[in-house]
Amino acid sequence: MITAVVAAYDAERWIAETLEAILAQTRPPDEVVVVDDGSTDGTPQELERFADRIKIVRQPNRGCPAAFNRAFREARGDFVAMCGADDVWERRKLEWQLEAIQAHPEVDVFLGHAVLFGRLQGQHGRPPGSGLLDSSEFRRALFRDNCVCAPSVVIRRSVFERLGPFVEDFGADDYEYWMRCLRAGVRFYYDPRPLLAWRQHERNLSAQKLWMAQCTYEVRTWYEGDVGDSALRHEVFADVLFRIGRMLVDEGRPREARTAFLKSLRHGRGASAWDNLRAAGWAAVLSLPAGARERTGEALIGVRRALENLRRGRRPALP
Repeated sequence: MITAVVAAYDAERWIAETLEAILAQTRPPDEVVVVDDGSTDGTPQELERFADRIKIVRQPNRGCPAAFNRAFREARGDFVAMCGADDVWERRKLEWQLEAIQAHPEVDVFLGHAVLFGRLQGQHGRPPGSGLLDSSEFRRALFRDNCVCAPSVVIRRSVFERLGPFVEDFGADDYEYWMRCLRAGVRFYYDPRPLLAWRQHERNLSAQKLWMAQCTYEVRTWYEGDVGDSALRHEVFADVLFRIGRMLVDEGRPREARTAFLKSLRHGRGASAWDNLRAAGWAAVLSLPAGARERTGEALIGVRRALENLRRGRRPALP
C-alpha cells in the first residue's frame, strides 16, 4: 500500500494541478493525505474539490517539515510518496517506483530524476550511478550537494518510525534526513528517468537562500565524521562558507560575513588559489571602516567580474 502525502501552504495556484497528477497515476496511490498548513489563500477551497478522493488534514501554520511530519503520522501505507503542493508527477511515476520496490526488497528509499520548470528551467542534480546506489559513493555526493529531490521520494514508513521525524523550523530538513538515513544504513535506489516536474517560483527562489545555506552548512558539520575524505570536507566547507559570506555581505551583515570568510580560509587547502584570494580579499575589506569598506567592496566586485570575464574569454565592456 502506497500513501501519497502533500504539504500545502498558500498553494491555491498550483494544488489542483498537483493533485490531478497524483490521482491520474497509471498506478494510483492507495491513499492521498494533504496537510493544509494554515493556508490563508484559497487553498482550502481548492482542496474541497477533491474531498471525496483525498484525506484533508488542517493545522495551524508550522512550516513544511512539520506538515510532512503530520502527513507521515496520518499515513497508513507501507510506503509513503512525498510531493510538494506545487510539483507535478510524471504519469507513470508510482508504477515505475512500485516495480523497483518489488524488485529490491532490501531498499528503503526510492528516488528519481526531476526536471525544473517555471522561473528556472533545467535538470536537478543526479546522484552517482543508477539503480541500487553504492552507499559510500552516494554519501560523498550528497555531502557535496543535495542530489535528492524530495518530491520524487518514496520511503518505507517503518524507516520514518524508526529514525524519527524531520527536523522542524529548519531550512535543510530533507537534506539532514537523507544523511541520517545513510548513517543508519538505509539503502537508496535511483531511477534516472524524469519522475516529476519540480516547479520553481518566487517563493522557493527568494530570501530563504541564506537561511537554507546556513542550515545546510550546519547539517554538514553534524555528519562530516561520516565522510572519510578530509580533502572533500575542506573543499565543501571552503565553498559553502564563502557563499554564506557573500550572502551576508548582500544582507548588510559585515561582521558575520567576515567571520564566514575567515572560516572559509581555514579550509583553504580544499579551495583553489583564486577562491582563497577572494575570501582573503573580502575578509580584508570587511575589516575596514564603513565608508572605505563600501567603496573597496564595490571595487572588489568590479575587479572580480572583469577577471571572471577574462577567464571566460570575454572582452571587458567599453566605458
